[in-house]
Amino acid sequence: MVNDLEYQKEIRDWIQDIELSNPFAITLTTFSNTRISHSQNFKHFMNRLNQSYLKNSYRRYNQKLTVIPIMEGSKHIQPHIHCVIDNPYPEKDTEFVRLVRQSWSKSVLGRPMIDIQPMYDQGWINYMTKLTSKSDIKDSVDWDNVHLPPVG
Repeated sequence: MVNDLEYQKEIRDWIQDIELSNPFAITLTTFSNTRISHSQNFKHFMNRLNQSYLKNSYRRYNQKLTVIPIMEGSKHIQPHIHCVIDNPYPEKDTEFVRLVRQSWSKSVLGRPMIDIQPMYDQGWINYMTKLTSKSDIKDSVDWDNVHLPPVG
């Protein structure tokens, strides 16, 4: 069985191998709620973001933004999501940031506390995969909402 430190290293190595062209380090704070899961809420957020940002490419060709979400929170720490979302259009960074904020604000669990920064190095990956403030690192990656770029 893999221990937490081994799992953390595997996740970090896996993320580091993903081809990202213009990644953003994003923290989305959520309301607590029992009627909708954080994963389901994040899925709705990404659907809205993909639709508003990619427009016809999303509708007609099922293109999606590359995203890696990791959940955090506990009894004592407000639930939130750290994620990397790759913006494939660097010339549209301002629009991308605006639509991330707008899409999150329209989600059921979206709190207005949002942090969006360009991701310059591996430091963000190390931060979002830290062991503290997670109930279990093995359950923290929201695999249902991970979307990777096509290979090749």
